[in-house]
Parts: sequence; C-alpha cells; structure tokens
Amino acid sequence: VCLVLSCLWPFLIFMFWGGKSSSNSSSFLSSNNSNNTNALRPSLLLKHPGLQFRKYLDRVDILGYGPTHPRVAVVVVGEDRDDILASIESVFRNTDLNRLFLICAVMDGVKSDTALVKKSNEMDEGAIPHWHGLHQHFHLGKFVKSGDDEDENSEDVEPHGKKTYVMFSEDLQGMAASRNDAVEFISLLEKKHEQAGIKSPEEDLIVLFLQSGAELVSPQWLKPVTSALIVPPPLLGEYRKLSNGNAVPLKIANAVSFPVQNDDGDFTRNEAVGFDAVFSPRWITPKAQDLALSNGNSFPSPGLAGAATAMRLATYRSLPSQDLSLQDEYAVNLDLALNLWLCADGIDILNVDSTRVKTRHVFNAKTKLPSTNLVARFAAAWLDSEYAAKTLKALINQESFQLTRLEWDTMLSYAKEHPDFPNGLQNKCRPFTWFADNINTAFDEEGEGPKRGNEEGISAKQGLKKKEPAAFEEKNISPENPMELPPAAEKSEGNAVPERKEDRQLEQKKLEPPLSFARLEIIRKAKPVEIHYVKITPEDKHPHMGARDADGNLDYVHDATALRKNPPDFEFPALHDACDKRDNTYKMLTEQVFVDMKSHEEKKKSGVNRDKIFCLVYTISSGHSRIPYIQQTWGPKCDGFMVGSNKTDVSIGAVNIPHEGPEEYNNIWQKVRSMWSYIYDNYYNDYDWFHIGGDDLYLIVENLRLYLESDEIQAAQNGGIYLPSEEPLTHQTPLFLGRRFAYMGDMDDIFLSGGSGYTMNKAALKTLVVDGFPKYFPHMHTFSEDTMTARIFRKFNIFPYETKDNAGSERYNPFQPGHHWSYRPPADISKDWYAKYSIDVRWGKEHCSKHSVAFHYIKDDMQKRLHALLYHLCPSTS
Repeated sequence: VCLVLSCLWPFLIFMFWGGKSSSNSSSFLSSNNSNNTNALRPSLLLKHPGLQFRKYLDRVDILGYGPTHPRVAVVVVGEDRDDILASIESVFRNTDLNRLFLICAVMDGVKSDTALVKKSNEMDEGAIPHWHGLHQHFHLGKFVKSGDDEDENSEDVEPHGKKTYVMFSEDLQGMAASRNDAVEFISLLEKKHEQAGIKSPEEDLIVLFLQSGAELVSPQWLKPVTSALIVPPPLLGEYRKLSNGNAVPLKIANAVSFPVQNDDGDFTRNEAVGFDAVFSPRWITPKAQDLALSNGNSFPSPGLAGAATAMRLATYRSLPSQDLSLQDEYAVNLDLALNLWLCADGIDILNVDSTRVKTRHVFNAKTKLPSTNLVARFAAAWLDSEYAAKTLKALINQESFQLTRLEWDTMLSYAKEHPDFPNGLQNKCRPFTWFADNINTAFDEEGEGPKRGNEEGISAKQGLKKKEPAAFEEKNISPENPMELPPAAEKSEGNAVPERKEDRQLEQKKLEPPLSFARLEIIRKAKPVEIHYVKITPEDKHPHMGARDADGNLDYVHDATALRKNPPDFEFPALHDACDKRDNTYKMLTEQVFVDMKSHEEKKKSGVNRDKIFCLVYTISSGHSRIPYIQQTWGPKCDGFMVGSNKTDVSIGAVNIPHEGPEEYNNIWQKVRSMWSYIYDNYYNDYDWFHIGGDDLYLIVENLRLYLESDEIQAAQNGGIYLPSEEPLTHQTPLFLGRRFAYMGDMDDIFLSGGSGYTMNKAALKTLVVDGFPKYFPHMHTFSEDTMTARIFRKFNIFPYETKDNAGSERYNPFQPGHHWSYRPPADISKDWYAKYSIDVRWGKEHCSKHSVAFHYIKDDMQKRLHALLYHLCPSTS
C-alpha cells in the first residue's frame, strides 16, 4: 500500500487541485504585467491555492499535448460578420482549448469591424462555454452582470491566452490569397513558438479550413481527425529510411473532409464529392468496398464539400499549385482537391457523427461555379491533351454560344501565360488519367452540371437534365476527339459538302513559342475586324477632303508607287568624312544595329508574297528640302510612299492635303486625320501595313518588313494563337505598333511615340478612319497627334502592342542612335520626361534592338550617313 501511495501521490494532488481550475501558462508568464487583462489576481490565488502548484505542472494550453495530439489552427475567410462569428463560436464551444493553436479569421473586402473584434475578444476571454481537456466552463469576470444568477460551471478566472486573430483586407483579394495570408501568419507564429521553446518541432500542427458560417457541432471532432492525419508513435508506426541511414516516422500527406448537415437536417454523410468534365460538382455514393475497409467510418472523396477540410499544415505548405488568383471558394477547393489527389495522398470523408458540420452553404442552385475561362485554367494546369479534349467536348455540348477550338486554345494559352499559373504540374504529380480512372470516374460524364459563371445552375444533388449531343453534329467535330479533324463527309450527287470554318481552324498551325502574357493580354482585348473596304461619304466631307494637285484642283490621286519604280541615285559628297567619324552613332550602327539583309534576300528568293508597306511622311512646304534625303535612302524601299503637305510637288511625292484649321504645328492632329482618311480612301486595298512619321524619320524598311512578316506579328493579327492559313484573311485583330510611352508615367495611359512613327495593319486603319474619326475629337486642334490616335484606339479596346525584341531592346527608337548609346536616366526620373515616360527600358547599347526599324531626329545629311553605315556604302579605307 505504501509503495502504491508513494507512486500515486503526485497524481492524486494534481487531480484534487487541478479539478478546481484549468490555468494557462500565458497567464503566469504575463502576471508581472499589471496592465495585462490575462494576469492572475491575488484574490484568485487565495481562493484556489492549487493554482500555484499547477503553475509549474500544467502548461498544456501553450505547449499542447505533444506530437501525438498536435494542436489545430483554424482558418475562416469571409465578409459577413455574423457568419464569421458563428464559425468562431462553434470552434470555442467544441474544441479543447489546450489543443487550439489559433483561430485566424480573414475579413476579405472589409476595412475594419470593431464589433467583430470586440465579440471575438469576448469569446477569447471566456464569455461562452469552452473546454479544457474534459472540463467545460465559462468565465465570470465582466461578463456576468450584477444580480444575474451564476452558472455552476462558471469561474471567476481568465485561464487562457489569446486564441483569435482577425485580419482585414480592404480590397477584395479572393479566397486563395486570403487563405494564404492566414497560413503565412500561422506559420510565422509557429516559428516564433519554436524559437521561444513553447512548441516542439516534432509537433505537426493541423490546419482546419472552416467555411464562413459553418459550425462544428461536437466536442469530439478532433479525435477522429487526429487519427486520420497523424501517424502513430514510432513504436507503432512505419519508418522511412533516409540516405544517411537514419529512420524517421512516415508522415501521410492526406486531408479529411467533414460531412455536412444543412439547415434542413439533410445529413449527407454517405456521399462523396466529385466533378464532371466541365468541373461541375456532383454528389457520389461511395463504393461498398471503400466503406468496408474502414468499417464505414471513412471513404475517399475526389473533391471537397467545402464546409470543413483538415490536413497537416506541412501538407498544405508543400502542395505545388498555389494559385493566388483564384477568387471564389469552389475554385479554391477544386484546386486544393486536385493538389491532394495528384500530388499528395488524397482526401477522405470522415463518416462519423462527431465530425459533421452544420452549414447552409451546401452545393445548390446558387453555387457559383467556374467560368469557362477558369475551366480552361484547370484544364491547362492539370489535364493532358486527351482529357482537355473531353472538356472541350463537354463545353461545346453545354454552352449556349458556339465555342470553337480557336477560342478554347486561346483560353488555354492565356491561362498558361498568367503570372500565377502553376507550371509543370504534370511532371511533378501523378497523371490525370490515373485520377480519372480510379478516383473521379464522374469526369468522363459529359458536362451536365450547372451553367457557367454567374448564371444560376441546378442543384448538383438533384440530378441534372442531360442535353442532347447535337452540338457536335452541328459543328462537324468528332465526339471521340474534338481536337482532331473529323472524317471528310461523303459527297453524294448534287449534294456537295462545303468546307466549314471550324475545319479550317483545326488545320491551322499554332505559334511556337506562344505570345507572352503581356502581348496576349493586349491582343485579347481587341475585337477582330472585318477588313473589306467600306466607302465613306460624309455629309461635310470632313476629314475626307481629298487632295489638291499643283494647280489647286481637288480630286487629285497621287501615284504612291512612283518613288519605288524610279528611285534617284544616292549622292553624298561628304561620304568620307561621315564614315570616318567615330562617334556614338557609329558605335551603335556598327556594334549593335544591323540590316538583316540575309533574311531579307532569303525571303525574297523564296517566292512567297511579301507584305506591302505604305510609308507616309508629314511635313509642310518649308520642309520639302528634307524629302530628297529620304528619297535617296529609305523611301524607295517602301511599296507605297507619300508626303502629306500643304503643297503638291510631284517630284518629291508631296501632296496637298486639305484639313480643318490652319496649317501650323499646333494643328497637326487635323492634318493627320485628313492624311489617314486620304490613305484609306485611295490605297487601303493595295497595302497590308501603313507607317506614319515626320520628315526627320529614318526607317529601316527591310527590318520592318521582316518584323511585320514574322510569325509573332502574323499570329498576333490572327487572334494571338494560330498562324494565318494560306487563304486570304477576312478578319484581323487590329495592331497598333511603335515605341510605347506611358504618359507622365501613367501605365493606364499608354501611347505610341510619334517621333519614330507608328505602324498599323488594315484592321487598325479601318477602325481609326471608319469608326473612330467620326465620333471622337473631330474638331480638336492640337500638336499631339500620337496621343490622340492612341485615345481613339482605346475607345475600341485597341492598345499599343509591345514591340520589344526577345532581349527586351526597342525596335522603334525616338532619338538618334548615338543618343541611345550614351543616355542614362537620372537618379530622380521625375526630372526627365523621357525616363518617366519609358516602360521597362534597357539603357545604353542594349537599348536599341539589333533589328531596329526606326530612328528619330535624323535630318538631311544624317539620313545619308545612317544609310551609308547600315548598308555598308562607306569606302573601304574608312
């Protein structure tokens, strides 16, 4: 008896005094701070002397119970105060606080909410019943008003520290980013606890993602969750041998989803969650063999019901796909489910009463499902080509609009170029084929789920009406593999089958490598334009005022091919001196920029039709002396050439273009409006590209033509994904090319510098003249024609295209070559307009692309000097 008593007396004392109260080490650690509301009061120590003993024995509220029973961190994200508080209260009422590490609530799209913070603090301080081990109580203190009856379980003590933390995000950032913020905070707190010695590194925290408004209903919920996630101690568990010979306990990277009970009491404990080929959710009855393996206590689920999901914190942090751009809860949980099955150890639903969660947000008719673009994002990230084809087939079967393969591939490419896109998942994780064959067999069901996007769908649980597969028959796309060309239809006598637009799309070649995200984003904003010519007959003829001949007569039509057919000789008496000069312009044109004559000649010899370029120069009669320099250098290389002026001179290609207002610098906008209108009226059908600049522009036409004929630009004007077919295009995406400037540094106000000129295709020119000029700024008088043109294009979602080369160097250069060689921005760029306006520019030699197409401020003999250096016309002795 003595031996037994000698062994048991510490436990008897602990039980006697410990039953009086459950203290918290944080209270004692802060007891020296008289301003701390959690500090112990002297009267309390006198009332409960056992607390002095437990001060040293019982610190489980801070330290937990150790690695076998780790603490849980709860994450709740929402914007409704009542929902957030309901979820927090359910955690306090049903969780042993000795195992609660933290509740992190994120109010997304809410600047602040003092009422929520106050209420959560009251819960923290014990205003509601809560648990310490097997002991439930709540605290008296300031929560019991004078005269109220005291509950027998209440205690005049504040025995635990702060368990809740509320984060506010004034800007709505979405579910993925909000969860990430919470997990980062929990991880930081975990690290601090380990550094302070109040958490063991061996303790694997559990993270519980609790839906806003969802409520735990049983205080026993953490026991089955722990059993499912935490491997038994080493003596009972499995080991994994490391390369150094040491053995560590095996850790499972799985997750558990809680069964849900809606407000109507419809308890879905026997159903898993899956999704079809368009990622719509559906309830699935688990297989009998899966239930048998766990005696009915759990079964695998392809997806997450969303009300409550738990896993080890380390599991969540190690998942490869962390796309913070995902906004709504369903999309985030879908991505999480794919992570867990394809890259970790899967999901189980705990089929026990203690883990059920009450929520009114079960999948129903108002569940917001992924938009078609979001479906493309999931397909691009997780699916191989076979299953992406099934998704396309299901979308075509379901969508009310006609989704073409071109649109689908555009969505896939756009998704892959997004900065948050998780690249390489198919190389890091299991193949989707395994998942579809073994786990989520519902994927092979054609899209029967709710409608996409913000439209209301149908309850996934009710069963959904299947649409007839007529869409594939109408589109002549093979249901087995819609990404391939269908078999040719047999032609019967008198019943010829016309070629379909969809068939031609399937034959088109994709651009490789694809456009960058920034370029594709610019392209996708603009709508394709039908490029057939439309005659314009305005009532007042403004700005379609035609041209005057040398005698002042209207209806003059200039011969735009005259200079190309009869180029003058290159004459430069100062050639030796110009070539001998070794300045920065010489360095730029001999060490960096060159004319790609080799590619030009190869293209010329290939016999393919070259794109035709119309070059337009604006000047006034006093500037006519500059035009011969252009005529002897780069002008004849253009397929069409014209000088817009206030005086017609056939010898230099100058044409008198009448316009509204005076002929002056401050009215260039009206001059350019009339020039473009004249070009459209007379030359639109004869040329593919149109370039405009001043009389001090130097154009490297071979480089410009090669750039415009490149796969990048050809695909860009064809929608950004495919190269054009051999057939003539009937539609184009408008392209507006040049040196991009951000006005006063404002990235929302980007225009193209008029100095080096800008280039547009037929679709852009037609949009500008036919749709833009009549509506926007028709009578404004200003010199800034470049910004006015950009503003009109912006009205049609046409934005300046990024024309840098692959090295990030500029093709269109707004200064002389030597200036770019030597220029460096000041430390304070606000003091230099050029530095302020420039966008992601390289400085020095690398500023100018090796394949530059234009320079500005090139006047008179400077035109000939650049020409001599670029085309190797300098004498060999130079």
